[in-house]
Amino acid sequence: MLSTRMLSLRSAILSCPKGFRSLRWHHMAHKSAFDARRRNMIIGLVLLLFLFLLHQAILRNFSLVTRHPWETEDSTQDIKTTDSVKDTTVIPNIVHFVHLVRAEKPVIEFSFQQFIAVYSAWHYLQPEALYIHTNIEEALIKKTLSNSANAYTQAIGKLPGVRINHHSAPNQTESGMEISWLPNQSDFVRTEVLERLGGIYLDDDAYILRDLKPFYRLGFENIVGIQSDGQICPAVIMSTPHNNMMIAYRALQDSAFDGTWAHHATYLLSALVRAFQFPAYQVLVLSQATFFPLSWDVDALKDIYQVHEGDGDLSPAINDKLTQNVTDFIKNFSFDHTASWRRDWRLSYVLHGWNTGLQTNFHDESYTQLFGQSEGITLGYVLTGNSNFARAVLPAVKHAVDSGVLAQNSSMPEQKSP
Repeated sequence: MLSTRMLSLRSAILSCPKGFRSLRWHHMAHKSAFDARRRNMIIGLVLLLFLFLLHQAILRNFSLVTRHPWETEDSTQDIKTTDSVKDTTVIPNIVHFVHLVRAEKPVIEFSFQQFIAVYSAWHYLQPEALYIHTNIEEALIKKTLSNSANAYTQAIGKLPGVRINHHSAPNQTESGMEISWLPNQSDFVRTEVLERLGGIYLDDDAYILRDLKPFYRLGFENIVGIQSDGQICPAVIMSTPHNNMMIAYRALQDSAFDGTWAHHATYLLSALVRAFQFPAYQVLVLSQATFFPLSWDVDALKDIYQVHEGDGDLSPAINDKLTQNVTDFIKNFSFDHTASWRRDWRLSYVLHGWNTGLQTNFHDESYTQLFGQSEGITLGYVLTGNSNFARAVLPAVKHAVDSGVLAQNSSMPEQKSP
């Protein structure tokens, strides 16, 4: 019976017009070719996706490949367990300072000026962790902190979340060029911890004036600021961990180092910021007023630090509170053309103090004229409120005093060279 049916079907097909049979076979051949092209396309897309993921994996692990001989694992490894660092697309709320000392004096001591920098970051940013990376061995760190008679060192050591962390510092490049100057060594430590952990790096003369968290949420991998000469200043850097620009910065810094102050730091960072402008969201460049108002020249430093005896001002230099509704604001608005030494800090989130310029340009008599009876950045100098620097950092310092972190009669001799 089956054979009869199959013969009948074959006869029916053969009896069809030749054109119909040709059309049918053409349709089947076309469908087969289409299926083959679709299959090849899917295989190609899968292959491209695999290559893309492999490329990203290589980039993410590039830092491990380019680890310099001086770089060692440190206790910051535990920060990788926090949720913020697991998301490498967000700038983690981790603060980094670098505090290196000479081998002949392996002791941690902080000046009042350095206390202001650390405390303002701790107070305004409320970080998950605030790291002070130092080349002092861990055993000596604990011994120094427990035995220190320095009020500012004691205060910093007791702040919740502050971790003074041992980190090796380089003394030469891979090509054998000596790196003897501590600020140069600090540059290398800064780049390594930022590339690996991300967060906010601050020089110890960079003072936070208000919360930076609004910048974290903008979606940029790196956020930097312009200084007065148009270059990008590395004294304040915010970044996500393992992003491409920081990977490049870390990898190129060794070969870019020529023994000078800026080539491997400011100039290299400026070149990379321009190179990584595209695609979007790799780096955001903020105006000079945001992080680096004024500069290191003599007149600018006088604007920042000059005391105005008998003309103290304890009112907030930055008032983030809305004191009236917009209708009242419009009604009462007027331009303020009053001439005054008081600088308006409302456009600034950080004040960089340019300690090196202060040390270079002011000595003895000129230094005394700048700071008056205070003879430097002291607690009394700030609490008097009669300089632009004092007015800017006063809210953070007053918070430290009012909360008992710092006694109002705390006094330590200040060095005239910051």
